[in-house]
Amino acid sequence: MNLIKKSISVILYLIMISFISCQDNKKKPNSGDEDTIENSVLNNQEGNQKYLYNKDTLYALVDNSLTSYYIYKGHPFGFEYEMLALFAKENNMVLKIRIIRDAAHILDSLNAGKGDIAAANLTITRKRLQKANFTKYLFRTRQILVQQLPDHRHKMTHDQIEKQLIRDRLDLGNRTIHLRPNTSYYEQLNSFIQETNTHVNIATVADSILTEELMEMVSSGEIDFTISDENRAKTYVSFIDNVDISTPMSLGEPIGWAVNKKSDKLLHLINAWIDKQKGSLIYNTIWNKYFNLNRAAQRLVKKELKTYKKGKLSPYDNLIKQYAQQIDWDWILLTAQMYQESQFNPKIISNRGAVGLMQVLPATAKSFGISKKQLFIPVDNLKAGTNQLVWLRNQWEKSIADSVEVIRFILGSYNVGYGHVRDAQRLAKKHGLDPNIWDENISKMLIKKSTSGYYNDPVVKYGYCRGTEPVHYVETIFKNYRLYNDFLR
Repeated sequence: MNLIKKSISVILYLIMISFISCQDNKKKPNSGDEDTIENSVLNNQEGNQKYLYNKDTLYALVDNSLTSYYIYKGHPFGFEYEMLALFAKENNMVLKIRIIRDAAHILDSLNAGKGDIAAANLTITRKRLQKANFTKYLFRTRQILVQQLPDHRHKMTHDQIEKQLIRDRLDLGNRTIHLRPNTSYYEQLNSFIQETNTHVNIATVADSILTEELMEMVSSGEIDFTISDENRAKTYVSFIDNVDISTPMSLGEPIGWAVNKKSDKLLHLINAWIDKQKGSLIYNTIWNKYFNLNRAAQRLVKKELKTYKKGKLSPYDNLIKQYAQQIDWDWILLTAQMYQESQFNPKIISNRGAVGLMQVLPATAKSFGISKKQLFIPVDNLKAGTNQLVWLRNQWEKSIADSVEVIRFILGSYNVGYGHVRDAQRLAKKHGLDPNIWDENISKMLIKKSTSGYYNDPVVKYGYCRGTEPVHYVETIFKNYRLYNDFLR
């Protein structure tokens, strides 16, 4: 089976732990020769006029790839995701991610109004500039040929290995290269064929196949060649050692973000921000984190390669699915809660004494026949946590009919305690709010319970609580639940 489909989480793990010392030397990564498209089009986008962009939410269209966006252990990652998040934060925007599964049509989705910006390791080409405006480049990369190294290379000399590899594009005559049709790789190769009259067979594959999947097909010997951007390929070969990516197929090409042709204000805002960021400490740190992997990180990925599989949100997915059935929950929802509790760390202990994956208090676990020591064992921790969820469900289903509302009340009670949420219900009723609706009603009263005028109210039995915590807890779990569903869809 395809290794990328089996092990994308491995790469995410690598990236997460690969906090490499950056080179803050103001040098742009992978810089190459000046690109004529960039010179003639991009450098003339800035003017003297000041542009004001006042939207408070940025909807970003991304592909689910190593370069753009993916999830590992419940947390989003990706070079372009981190850059988008930084841009949004610095401009007081809320970043909303929308995954476009068919990345070949991401610009069509942009023009259809599904997002404000497209970020998917997009090479800036004349053909794409007809569809959208592009920002100044984030970085440069070149296209490279992906080919398999000889099986017995460890017994061969360097010269012997080189003789079996393609080192000049002109030597690709009568060879077959597998590519997706709607890519800059396909466009570039066709131009090369026409300019040099070199007969190269192009075998097209479905748009849904990732570049990383094609590289894995080369690694397994299923196909002979494909083409990738060098930055993507470097990440891939950091943990697969039988693929060569040293043969260039193009000069340096700019990679940028795309915006709708009518979005002049957003374009100028991003361009000014890119000018400030490129070569900075934080830019180089993010770059190195994803594209300049050190040897220790590479060794770790090789060691963990067989452990993780694509489509896994955590190392405990199978266990979560088992216990989610027992409480009749979507396992992805239970996963979102577990991430919020512990970030999948089975050994963590909170400052309140809560233990493990579901952050269960020893006293609560004891009521279900589970000791504190057992709480460090994932299966026992999940058993205790889900038993508590079942108990809370039984309480709230007595008075709340809506199944989604019941879940919100369960989660809020799990975080702050059943008594505090009951207090919030009594306060809501006293102030003319529906006591069986979480958003704007119970959440509002929980926040009010941190002020003396409310926690000293005669209807309140459990006193003060830091109400913003359970409100944020419920909101974040539902947010991650939607995010995880998009990722696995």
